[in-house]
Amino acid sequence: MAAGEHMEDSVAQASAGSLRDMVRLGVTVAVALAVLTAIEYAIAVRVDNPTIWLVPFAITKGALILEYFMHVSVLIGGGNH
Repeated sequence: MAAGEHMEDSVAQASAGSLRDMVRLGVTVAVALAVLTAIEYAIAVRVDNPTIWLVPFAITKGALILEYFMHVSVLIGGGNH
């Protein structure tokens, strides 16, 4: 095997590992959003005036979406994605 082929294999393995990590992170965040949504629903159904109780959940969910799915910190920092 030539040196160039070995390097390409290493890059492919590194990319596959990082892709797996990215997918795992995405699934973890999606599950966290689902759990927060279930908690929000339970609060909304059981509490008479739930707005004040739901605001922290809405802010948390918005922050998760902005950071992990929209990559706002990369945009603000001016970095490459």
